[in-house]
Amino acid sequence: MRRTIFSTPRTPAAAPNLPPRLEGGLPLLGHALEFRTNPIRLMERARAHHGDLCTVAMPGTDAIVMTGAKAQEKFFRVSDDDVSQAEAYRLMTPIFGKGIAYDAPPPIMKEQLGFFHEALREARMRTYAQGFIDEAEDYFSTWDDVGVVDMYAVGNELTIYTSSRSLLGNEFRQQLSGEFAKLYTDMEGGLSALAFMAPYLPTPAFRKRDKARARMVELITKIVDDRRERGTVGDDMLQSLMDASYKDGRKLSEDEICGLLLTIMFAGHHTSGVTFSWTGILLAQHPEWVAELRAEQRALLGDRSELTLEDLRAMPKLDATIKEVLRMYPPIVVMMRKVVNDFSFGGYDIPHGSMIFASPTVSHYMPEVFPEPHKFDPTRFMAPHNADKKNPMAWIPFGAGRHRCMGIVFAQLQLRALWSHLLRNFDFETVEDSYEPDYTRLLVGPREPCRLRYRRRSHKRVIAAA
Repeated sequence: MRRTIFSTPRTPAAAPNLPPRLEGGLPLLGHALEFRTNPIRLMERARAHHGDLCTVAMPGTDAIVMTGAKAQEKFFRVSDDDVSQAEAYRLMTPIFGKGIAYDAPPPIMKEQLGFFHEALREARMRTYAQGFIDEAEDYFSTWDDVGVVDMYAVGNELTIYTSSRSLLGNEFRQQLSGEFAKLYTDMEGGLSALAFMAPYLPTPAFRKRDKARARMVELITKIVDDRRERGTVGDDMLQSLMDASYKDGRKLSEDEICGLLLTIMFAGHHTSGVTFSWTGILLAQHPEWVAELRAEQRALLGDRSELTLEDLRAMPKLDATIKEVLRMYPPIVVMMRKVVNDFSFGGYDIPHGSMIFASPTVSHYMPEVFPEPHKFDPTRFMAPHNADKKNPMAWIPFGAGRHRCMGIVFAQLQLRALWSHLLRNFDFETVEDSYEPDYTRLLVGPREPCRLRYRRRSHKRVIAAA
């Protein structure tokens, strides 16, 4: 691949030298229908025909598909002055709020995301870990000794509980998690292809979305007011945002606090739920690796009856398993930016007004980076291979560079806690003939039903250490 980066803007009269254009497409719609039904097939075909850079037609604009480690590095490191996440993700503004995350100027967005550093410090992570372990213990204690469950539904329900507890505290989790789950579902229902184009149309789904967000602000404001009135301090992400200030000294408003909580919620909840379900499916399909994971659990815990944060961090095989699941089935299959200033890369012009796409799924199946990419092989993420560290611009389920999702540690800790419990206590078998991704969802999980048959192994209780 040619890699020449030009900084000199082209003259207005010059026609842009676009990357080669993918054949096919429909008048006016271009490749939009295929992108909607199976974006991976479209982007893999673009790469197969034209390499790292390929132009595909979308309604009203062109999109440049950027695949391969070098092109993806450019995608993630291009200046915020030249590309806009806000323009690409306008559908999130009604949920997060005006001036929050993608809708904020880049320096403000950087400050806002920085507020979560306090929420992810060591003491809080210890509290979150205990919450994950307790939630797993409580949730799975209600299962019969044998049964069949839909893993997609289980993952989404369980991670609602863990998320509401970590975000808003255990009291909220116990009292209002049912309402929280419904509000989240109504807000998520506002994420659609239409929302990309016109997120403020008065449709029934968008009205439910807006009503749910307003109610969420009411609930969070009540908690904030109650804590301030009583002088109590929570040990959750809400408290971190209540304590935070911008560089100019201004405290966050309740609407900003709510918006940032929803930002981290949408970034983490559904992705964790999806990855939880794919982990169960892949382990049920590979019992030989389950034996390796159980041996790791026995060697680590022995006869101990409590699980600690340090234990969750000392499970390299389970950690590698989750990374391999994320390689094979990343919940976010395409990442987008809107080009606002012309730039050039690889000998081609990337003009303003166009979109640029990067795809974790396409990247994760490049055989030159991940040999035998269709094979489930967690050892590729263990020493000495360490595929994620050796290829930081190719293993990209959480993005890369300065925009890499800071919740990656939180998400992986949560999944290790939940699956550590399940490995010790349950056996799983497949039920469906096959398990395929459902590309009709914005966050891609397994197509339903995605049932597994389970059998309880033991009733030994493993609890969190204080």
